[in-house]
Amino acid sequence: MPTTVDDSTFGEQSRERDGASRFGRVRKGRSVRSLVRLGAFSLSLALAALMTVAFLPDLLALLALGWTGEVGAELGIHRLHVMGIAAVVGAFLLGLFSQAYRPRKRIAAMWGAFGTILVVSVGTLAYGVGRPEEVLPFLAVTSVALVAHPAGRGLLRRGSSYSPAMLALVAVAAVPLAAFALSQWSLSTSATDPHALDGHYVMMAGLVLAPLAYGTVAALGFVGWRLAAWIAALPIAYYGLLSAAFTTQSGSTGVAWGGAAVVWAIAFVAVAEYSRTNDASILRRPIGRTDESSRSA
Repeated sequence: MPTTVDDSTFGEQSRERDGASRFGRVRKGRSVRSLVRLGAFSLSLALAALMTVAFLPDLLALLALGWTGEVGAELGIHRLHVMGIAAVVGAFLLGLFSQAYRPRKRIAAMWGAFGTILVVSVGTLAYGVGRPEEVLPFLAVTSVALVAHPAGRGLLRRGSSYSPAMLALVAVAAVPLAAFALSQWSLSTSATDPHALDGHYVMMAGLVLAPLAYGTVAALGFVGWRLAAWIAALPIAYYGLLSAAFTTQSGSTGVAWGGAAVVWAIAFVAVAEYSRTNDASILRRPIGRTDESSRSA
C-alpha cells in the first residue's frame, strides 16, 4: 500500500534535526574554546613554575636563612630589603599557584596575585630599576592566567557576603602603608643609592601594597576570600618582624610600627576566621543571596 507522508510532520522533523545540528555545533565550538582557555591557563602556570625554579629558589630560601647570622652577614646592608623582597615574591606566588587547584574557588587570590605583580612591574618600569627581565615575564604569565581563568566572567562576581570589619581593617592599614610605599618610591630616583639601583625600594613598596591587594578582595567577599585573607596577613606580619628585628637597616620602621604591623595581621586573620561562624552584621553581611558555602570560602 502507498505510504502518505504529512508535509507538516516532515518539516517539523527536519527543523528538529537542523536545530540539533546547530546546537551540536555550538556545543562543539564552546568546547574548543574551553579547551583553548584551559590550555592557556595551565601553560601560564607551568611557565610561572619553571621561572620560579630558574630565578627564585635562592631568594625564597632567604625567608628562613636570612635570619641566621652567617647569611645575614653576607647580605649586609641589604638584609632587610632582600628578605622583604622574598616576602612579597612569596605572597605573589602563593596567590598565583593556588590557582592550580580548584581555581574557581580561589578567585580572590587570583586578583591579589595580579594586583601585586602589576604594582611591582609598574614601579620597575617607571623608575628603570631592578630586574625587569625577571619581573615582566611574571606579569605576562599572570595576565594570561587572569584572562584565561576557568571562572571566566565569574572573576568579576563577588560571593554572597562581605565583611565590614575586614574592610575597616584594610582602610586603617591603607593610610600608613600607602605613605610608606610613596616614601619608598621617592627614594627610587636616586642615582647613587645602592638600594635604589638594585630596585629594592620599588619591591618594598610592593611588599606593603600586597596586603592591600589581597585584603581588599578578601574583605569585599570575592570567592576564596578566606585564603586571600591569610595571604594578606603573612607578608605584613613578616615585614613587621623584620622591621622590629633589624631597626638599623634601611627600610625598617622600628619596633613600634613593626609591632603594629604584626598586630594588624593577627587581627585581620582573626576577624576573617571568626566571621565564618558568627552572624554579627559587623563581621559579615549578605550581598544579595545567602550561601552557607561563602562563610567557609
